[in-house]
Amino acid sequence: MLSNAELRTRYPSLEAIDVYLAQQLCQSLDSQSEVLQHLFIALSEALRKGHSCLVLVSEVSELDDPSDPSLAGQRYWSLDNQGGYVFPPVAQLMALVSEYAIGPEDGAPVVLEDGRLYLRRYWHYEQQVAQQLLQRMQPQVLTPAQTQTAENLLAQLFTPTTPTTSQAEQQIDWQAQAVRDALTRQVCVIAGGPGTGKTYTVARLLVTLQAVQDEPLAIAMAAPTGKAKQRLLESINHAKLQLQQQAIEPSLIDSIPTTAHTLHGLLGLRPNSQYVKHHQANPLNIDLLLVDEVSMVDLPMMARLLDALPAHCRLVLVGDAQQLPSVAAGSILADIPASAVSYLHRSRRFDGQGGIGTLAKQVMKNLAPASWQTLQQSDAGANPELQLIDSDNYQQWLQQVCADYFLPMLKADTLQQAFDYLAQFRILAATRKGEQGVEGINQQLESLLSLSHAKVRIGQHYQGKPVMVTKNHHGLDLYNGDIGIIWAMDNGQLAVCFQHAGGTRMVNVGLLQDLETVYAMTIHKTQGSEFEHVGLVLAPQAEPLLSSQLLYTAITRAKQQCSICTSQTTWLRAVANKTQRWSGLKHLLSGRF
Repeated sequence: MLSNAELRTRYPSLEAIDVYLAQQLCQSLDSQSEVLQHLFIALSEALRKGHSCLVLVSEVSELDDPSDPSLAGQRYWSLDNQGGYVFPPVAQLMALVSEYAIGPEDGAPVVLEDGRLYLRRYWHYEQQVAQQLLQRMQPQVLTPAQTQTAENLLAQLFTPTTPTTSQAEQQIDWQAQAVRDALTRQVCVIAGGPGTGKTYTVARLLVTLQAVQDEPLAIAMAAPTGKAKQRLLESINHAKLQLQQQAIEPSLIDSIPTTAHTLHGLLGLRPNSQYVKHHQANPLNIDLLLVDEVSMVDLPMMARLLDALPAHCRLVLVGDAQQLPSVAAGSILADIPASAVSYLHRSRRFDGQGGIGTLAKQVMKNLAPASWQTLQQSDAGANPELQLIDSDNYQQWLQQVCADYFLPMLKADTLQQAFDYLAQFRILAATRKGEQGVEGINQQLESLLSLSHAKVRIGQHYQGKPVMVTKNHHGLDLYNGDIGIIWAMDNGQLAVCFQHAGGTRMVNVGLLQDLETVYAMTIHKTQGSEFEHVGLVLAPQAEPLLSSQLLYTAITRAKQQCSICTSQTTWLRAVANKTQRWSGLKHLLSGRF
């Protein structure tokens, strides 16, 4: 086994945490094996990248697909860009690791199962999630009277739509079908892209479930982040207004909650602590839980959430599996078998003919050359929703967006006007660092704005400045990712103003030390958000971070227009790169639904 100094000399790009964890794991197994040491380093790196395990033996045979990423990973796991460490052949590697007592029943800190290597706690999380989901997948049987009540209400809720060009779409109302499917499932998964009406469908599901119950359901709603929670509330409130216009019974509409929680808040998770208020011994007192933006939920959080649900509780999971997976380990939504998911196929925002919808589909399918052609056609006016900006025009474009969006926001007469301008446009970047990262772009924009607006003070607070909270403030009900605008109160002091379902909140700047400028923001932080116009900046140095899921997430934040600053090389590599997360959850659930 190599010493820490030898490892750092041989592989300068190694993270210290990976080296340390490998050392501790080898000591726990009383092993001096250099191969095992490198395996544990690779496992630690895999966890940091969002995998829940390290795949040693691929389920895909060499004859099926030699380029399969898991197969390549177990054969030539590279610890840096210089070639890295090459592991022994599969048979020899498995024979070596099988010499150690690291099976599921052995109690070691690592687990080897079905060719996958885990830290034990992540193996336990996967087992827990799979068991809970499978236990809750018993079909829910409706009585004839309940079925008739449901069908009568569905006929009122889902009125025939305008005929479309697709005969199949005329025959199937996917939203109504999703509600019918959910009525007979204790766990319901509703998935779809932007504009497919996920929240519209969920609101109608909730009132239909209430209508067929003998006793009112206690419903809770939650989302992974404070921003996603706020977006969920806004969408649900809009859906409730639509239900009122359809003359749905007021008591059914009123049964839909007027509040929502973050998952941390719902479970009572304390900051920087393993303490959780609600768990198996003290479950949530609810009959139905709706969770939005499930693609953002990581494996440990899903395990805790399922552990806190009472046995009878219905679970409705909503999200878009094509978006970025969670920041931490896991890919819950993507791992749930398709047979258990109700898909909403028709987007009312993107009809398939416009540039944004076309580009999003091409990116989702990894059609790199076709997507680049779509972008190039925007210059010829074929796709007015899209704009391709090359490096020669980048600075001019920054000046233009300052004039069109940010200066009007700074000069707004009212706070509401400023929020309206902020909702119109946002610059998204893949990385924080560098000239075309979030920090560099925000600095450039403030410098440009200071030339035209005397109140702009670079690096300081000023009226109209958009800011993001970067730390959870549970006492203030503000969370990492919440976005506000600096504005002067009646006494002249500056406050950070936030829009919530109940109105606008003003919080003294002094109470929020963790704020950052947000003319530009990372793509990860925009999940759950929408803007009329999105400017996407893809720097060449961000290429290691780029993937088709990242681009899809960014593009689909735009409702009307998407401007993209990139080179052909960077774009093609990003679209061709589809992130795959290694886990055993899909295998545990496969064929069981």
